[in-house]
Amino acid sequence: MTAVPASPEEARPRGLDLRLLLPALVAWAVLATLVPRDPVELAVVATAAGLLGLVVLLRVRHRPVPGRGRYDGPDRRDRPVVTDHRPVAALCLLTTALVLGCGAADHAVSRAGTVTELAAERAVVTAEATALTEPRLVSRGDERPDLVVLQARLQRVEGRGTSQQVAAPVVVFADEAWRQVPWRARVRFVGRLSPPDPGTEVVAAVAPVGGVELVAEPGPVLRAADVARERLRAAMAPLPPDARGLIPGLVIGDTSLTPPELSEAMLTTGMSHLSAVSGSNVAIVLGAVVLLCGALGVGVRWRPPLAVLALAGFVLLCRPEPSVLRAGAMGLVGLLALTTSRRRASLPALGVAVVVLLCWDPWLARSYGFALSTLATLGLVVFARPWGDAMGRRLPRPVRRLGDPWTRSW
Repeated sequence: MTAVPASPEEARPRGLDLRLLLPALVAWAVLATLVPRDPVELAVVATAAGLLGLVVLLRVRHRPVPGRGRYDGPDRRDRPVVTDHRPVAALCLLTTALVLGCGAADHAVSRAGTVTELAAERAVVTAEATALTEPRLVSRGDERPDLVVLQARLQRVEGRGTSQQVAAPVVVFADEAWRQVPWRARVRFVGRLSPPDPGTEVVAAVAPVGGVELVAEPGPVLRAADVARERLRAAMAPLPPDARGLIPGLVIGDTSLTPPELSEAMLTTGMSHLSAVSGSNVAIVLGAVVLLCGALGVGVRWRPPLAVLALAGFVLLCRPEPSVLRAGAMGLVGLLALTTSRRRASLPALGVAVVVLLCWDPWLARSYGFALSTLATLGLVVFARPWGDAMGRRLPRPVRRLGDPWTRSW
């Protein structure tokens, strides 16, 4: 069959659309520098950036760019182009104002109340909190018993004659009793507050005194995910201890069965990232869904929605913690990059994803995992099209008819 020649417009290479990604990267860099600062300082800088961005935007709208207009030369592609960087500069300023404003709001909510003052006084309080991460066992490296470490959000604090509702993120250093606390469960306990390490997202460190009382369990959806996680652990029971603890960590980021010696060895060798959910897990899930849809004869139109649905279930199974949500969001951008009809929107989508994640959790700006996920997704977005086109040219059929071999599966 004769190949259909590509039109001149399609044959002409298109540049990368950085109009949304560049402002996201600029805002990310500024937020990473300023996020540990006082919320008032963040609010001041955000207001200044926003006002300056509006001024630049108004100048763009009311001042034409010299040299721009109709060109009647023999080849319109050779017409002189005058690049106006003011719209991008305005967007950089406005995006920076947005993420800094979200950072200021997050700080203000986290530090509302007297938890910071109580921590400075090392007060003993009665508190209710929600577990934000899975409890993990940490060896002290000496004869003392191991610690259970998790992050939680204090919601009610009673101490020094006061009782108040708060929303303060804390890190908990507890004993073995806390190892059974379910993720997203609400608990009540007595503990001593202390100041946290500087430059971290938590406002206090907590050392519980005595036991922990379960006040409310997670919802039904999360309990169903717990059942699936428990069945995976049970399936690993016949394996040796290292494999029994490592496989759930590789698959869904569950390190509850990982022996402390193995955790220390992975940390020493720089391989601890293998037991955390990352873009590789997301890629495996999306790839498996694509192959399964192809084997079952599912229509191309339905494959991306089914992949998104499977990704949502995987996020719930792994716990929608920051690292998991980050990997899921970048997986969606990668999915967009590999979809033929929407590939051109992948770079702008990456910029939007970065801004949304930074607004949701400003401390991601200082996360190495977030940086690596973004870089990996950027590489996929940039090289997906050239790789697909190169593969297509090697096939015996006409490229125009067959299309991109990877995205054809969509």
